[in-house]
Order: sequence, then structure tokens, then C-alpha cells
Amino acid sequence: MVLGLPKTDVERLRRRFSLLKSGLFGVAVLAVTVFLTATDVVHDLRSGWALQFNGEDVSGQVTGLRTETKICEGRFGRRPCRDLFVAYAFNIEGQRFSGESLVADTLFQSLSKGDAIVLRYANDDPRLSTITIFGPHRGLRALGYCVFLLVASVLLLAALSSKIEAWYRITYLLKVGMRRSAEVTRYANATYVSDGSLSSILWQDETGATGQSRMMAAARLPDLGAKITVYADPEAKLPTIWEGEVGKG
Repeated sequence: MVLGLPKTDVERLRRRFSLLKSGLFGVAVLAVTVFLTATDVVHDLRSGWALQFNGEDVSGQVTGLRTETKICEGRFGRRPCRDLFVAYAFNIEGQRFSGESLVADTLFQSLSKGDAIVLRYANDDPRLSTITIFGPHRGLRALGYCVFLLVASVLLLAALSSKIEAWYRITYLLKVGMRRSAEVTRYANATYVSDGSLSSILWQDETGATGQSRMMAAARLPDLGAKITVYADPEAKLPTIWEGEVGKG
């Protein structure tokens, strides 16, 4: 028993936050799995990888231009729009290959049938190719999107995990922490804010232990020498918190 709180309650609190973090990770994995299996992104990634890291540039020739009209969703509702495609052909060791790429309007308007154009093909399968100027293969776009998604997911999970850890720390210490009287000894200004509007306090409690609050608006901080209340972990595993960090001071 810690300060009158049964150990089972403490364990239940820890288990709850552990499950919350595990659930967050599980939801992220499930979302990525559904995204990969429900779309063509895996196929696009393979082709994008082959073109990017196992591809060769070659000169080809435009064999045709075509447009495809479709309905697009925009800020002002549904409206007709069109995709622009360039068909091309190229020779590799006497063998002729062909393909077609979705391109931007600028490139489409500048080309005519018979024009020379720079292409990129996969070494192990020349049937996989793309125009390299203003017309990236969708596999290359998918590769970029997935790298962005991976980085964003890692950063988001890290931020949420940090928030959960902080939430757990505050909840746990408010329930089982040992209340101690402390004195504010000095301020520490945030190095990234030049005007000192963000600061934290450093304190020393009645046992001689020291601690520091998180950064917050300087106006919320007590004066130097002020008496404050802090909560210390009985097991000395979590950093001590000042009650003002959770809106109690």
C-alpha cells in the first residue's frame, strides 16, 4: 500500500496507460495495413523502387498524345477535368518497347508526335518505363508519399506517446505521489524564446531534492523564494512534478 492506495489500484493505473499506448500503436499498424492492402500502392511501390534504384535513362520517341476527360472534385464542386497522356517507344539492344505516361499540361503542350524524349526504364523489366521530365511514374510518387507517411507517422506516434507518458506521470503522481513542500530557487528561460516569456522554475524540496517544472508562460510561475507543493514518486522512478503544472497551483 502506498499512501493508503492499494497496490492493485496502482497496477491498474499502469496497465491502463500501457494498454492505451499499445492500442495506439495497434491502430497505426492496422491503418497502414489496410491502406497497403486496399490500394494499388504496393504494386506502385515496387515499380517506383525498380525505376528509382534499378533504372536506366534512354532516349525515346513520342508515338502519340491523348486526353482522358473525367469528373473531378474541387473547392467549388464537381467539374470536368482531363488527364494528359503521352505514348512513347524506345529501343533496347535491338528490341522495341513502348509505354504511356501521365504528364503535366506544360510538357503535353510542348510535344508532338515524333519528338525525341528522355525516358527511364527498369533494368530487369524494360516494359516498366516512364517519362522522366515533368511526368513521374505513379510508382515514384507512391514511393515519395510512403516515405512522407512513414516519417509523419513516426513523428505523430512519438508525440502522442510523449503526451501519454506525461498524462500517466501526472495522473500517477497525483494519486500516489508524496506531497512535499518546496521553495522556488531560480528561473530557467527557454533558449528558443528571447524575451523570456517562456520559463520554468527550479525548486528544492524539504528533503533537499531538487527539480524543475516544464516550460510555461512566465506569468504563471510563482515568485523566487515562494513556497510550493510538489509530488514525488514513492518508488523514485518518475520525476517530481509541481502542482502548478497541472493547474492546481
